[in-house]
Amino acid sequence: MAKLYLEKLKCVTTEGWSGFDEPKLVVQNRGTVWNGTVLGDRMFTVKYDCDFTGTIAVSLGEAGGAIGDGRLGEQWITDTPGERSLRFRADGAEYNLLYAVE
Repeated sequence: MAKLYLEKLKCVTTEGWSGFDEPKLVVQNRGTVWNGTVLGDRMFTVKYDCDFTGTIAVSLGEAGGAIGDGRLGEQWITDTPGERSLRFRADGAEYNLLYAVE
């Protein structure tokens, strides 16, 4: 069994015309594990961990959006140990999620 640590989310650019986004991180079978109101070019602390086996999906979307709308993507994390990042890009927004697996 591996342990996933979601550490930080960097908002490179926002999707919203107002300059603010309301992203949410969703982990497979665990629901929303972090959400907030963010500005571009800022780093935000996530601080979430969980156990998993094999692979686990992490998706980033826009809070309050209809199903299928505002989704910035889904990516799979493997149980290979190390520190890595995931990049989410869609609709003009870009985010980087920093995480570690033990």
